Amino acid sequence: MSLQPLTAAGVTAKTTELYALSNSLLAAQADAVQSDFATWIKGNFTLSTPQSDFLTGMNATALKYYGAQCSVAFRSRLTISLSTPTPVGSHKFVGSVNTLEVSTDSAGTLQTTGSLTFKIEYLV
Repeated sequence: MSLQPLTAAGVTAKTTELYALSNSLLAAQADAVQSDFATWIKGNFTLSTPQSDFLTGMNATALKYYGAQCSVAFRSRLTISLSTPTPVGSHKFVGSVNTLEVSTDSAGTLQTTGSLTFKIEYLV
């Protein structure tokens, strides 16, 4: 798979590329992103030095959570987006907002709907 820039357009291009994979190959990507979110991001996106440094310094619990969210979204080919405003301020924050709904039907089959958005915000 090709490297994409870590931008809104790059995330859209990457999900388009992922969702064109077979179910088994997509499941392997879902496993990989859940196992190690930071490594998966570095292997699928071109990062600037500040982006790479920020990712390397992110909290481990947040990284595990983001990886789990992406894994759920990948498996059901749900929309994933990135919101990146123009930097204003020196304090950068990354968060996720989702409408993911995960359930099982009467046969125990996984049912997922919704979307996932990663938001980068800056505070003065």
